[in-house]
Amino acid sequence: MKASRSCFACQRIDSPYYSVLAAHLVGPAGRVAAVEPSPDFHQMLTANARANVRAVNAAASDVPGRLVFYLERSTNLGGTTAVRPHTVESSFEADSASLPQLVTEEELAAARLIKIDVEGAEAAAVSGLVPILPWLRGDAELVIEVTPRLLAKQGRTVDDVLRPLRPDFTPTDWPTTTTPAATQPPCVDLRRRAVARACNGDD
Repeated sequence: MKASRSCFACQRIDSPYYSVLAAHLVGPAGRVAAVEPSPDFHQMLTANARANVRAVNAAASDVPGRLVFYLERSTNLGGTTAVRPHTVESSFEADSASLPQLVTEEELAAARLIKIDVEGAEAAAVSGLVPILPWLRGDAELVIEVTPRLLAKQGRTVDDVLRPLRPDFTPTDWPTTTTPAATQPPCVDLRRRAVARACNGDD
C-alpha cells in the first residue's frame, strides 16, 4: 500500500489493530478512515491512532438509524454483532449510516482499500456501499469477511452479499471455510475482481 493512498477500516467490531496497522502502511501521506460502532473500541482506537487516522464512532449499514449490538461472551469481543445471539452478556447502541455517509468524498475518491468485518451485517454494509462502487478508483480493493451462520438467521445468504458487487468487481473466486473464529486465516481481498472469505464462528 503506497503512502499516497487512502485505506478504509470499515466497521470492524474488534480490536483497532488493523486500523493502526493500516495507518503505518499508508505512511504519513496516506489516510485511514476507521468506522467503529463500539464506544470502547472507538476510544481505544483514538487513544492509539496516528495523525493520519480519522475515527468515526458509528456503524456502516444501508440506511441511517440506530442499531443495538450484542456481546454473547466477554471472552470473544470480536463476536460483537447486531444479530441477537441466544444469550446476551452485554449490549450497546450506535448510530448507523451507509459508508458514503460516514466518510468524505475525498476519502472515497482516494480509497485503495475498503475492509468490511461486521459480524453478520455484511449484506447491509455492502448495500450501502454499492451506489458509489463505479466511482471508486480502478485499483480499489475490497476485503470482506462474511458470516453465513449469522446471515442465515436473517434469511440471507453469502450470495446476497456478493451479488451486488458483480457489476463493478469481476468475481474470480468465492472461497468458503468453516474455520472456528479463534483460528481463522487472514481475509482474502477483492480488487476490481471479487474474492471474499466466508467463515462460521461458534454459535
